[in-house]
Amino acid sequence: MKQYLQCISIALFYAAQMNAQSSCDGTVYSGDGTYYIDAEAPASQSSLFNCSFKHPEIKPYYGAMNNTQYATADYCGACVELTGNVGTKGTQIIEIVDKCPECLVGDIDLSTQAFLAVFGDLVIGRANMSWHEVACPWSTAPVNITTQGSNQWYAKLIIAKHKNRINKVEMYSGSSWVNLIRSSDNGWVGSVNVTGLTQVRITDIFGQQLIVDNVEVASGIVKTFQGTSNFTPCLSTDIANYEAVRNVSIYPNPASEGVVFDDMQGIKMISIYNLMGDLVYEESQPGGASRVNLSLLNLSSGSYIVKLSNGSEVVYTNKLIKL
Repeated sequence: MKQYLQCISIALFYAAQMNAQSSCDGTVYSGDGTYYIDAEAPASQSSLFNCSFKHPEIKPYYGAMNNTQYATADYCGACVELTGNVGTKGTQIIEIVDKCPECLVGDIDLSTQAFLAVFGDLVIGRANMSWHEVACPWSTAPVNITTQGSNQWYAKLIIAKHKNRINKVEMYSGSSWVNLIRSSDNGWVGSVNVTGLTQVRITDIFGQQLIVDNVEVASGIVKTFQGTSNFTPCLSTDIANYEAVRNVSIYPNPASEGVVFDDMQGIKMISIYNLMGDLVYEESQPGGASRVNLSLLNLSSGSYIVKLSNGSEVVYTNKLIKL
């Protein structure tokens, strides 16, 4: 609970700086980012990733955690925010859906779109970045549970769409809660004795708990059961607003003549400030276009701050360098 309260204190400090989110426990990691071409495959196809997810939840921004930190699927379903330190193009939140056996501690192998969002060019191949854990930006989605190879005496569950990283999963069996053990493929498994519908209790790394009712394992049918709620995000951000702009990217950055803003749905205003805080350019986007081309020819060379507004508040901030 103490750790959770510390997280909320950090979150309140950063609430006004949407793009400067802090890790929930204050830990920032450094490592190399690489990329791999994997799995934009049909959602019906199972086991595309080590985490046993059918598809990444934040398409197309996902990644494979290094073998050491992946451990026993510890980071499966967690979200991290990446910031490139070399050839950087921007900052991007991704979901961890896979394992990278050859990666060193701190390294994350990225989807091609995630690599482009962070570093700007696939030609770079490998570059240093920093990252920290953040709450997954599901807007209102509750957690869900998929039974996989379960029956009356044995349970295997895949938990998905959790906003915070999971620490513990239990199933009500007979008259008590039975701890399930996480396996390397992100399945929570254990011996049970369940003949009808039962409950599953999920605990995140901050001690918050959710209970999903009416889960069936005895039939042996692979089925997904949806809960009714989700964890309180470990970062106190406006998830609904962030949901609309989470994939915004700006490139090239640095730039000499102009920049492109991608995935701008929900954005109503682009504002550019110098480092003294003076507004030097502003442009409205009443149509909410997906892609916006912005000329920089009237700006002097130097560093600027770009802020994007949804019409009522700033929901995205990033640094822009004019060559």
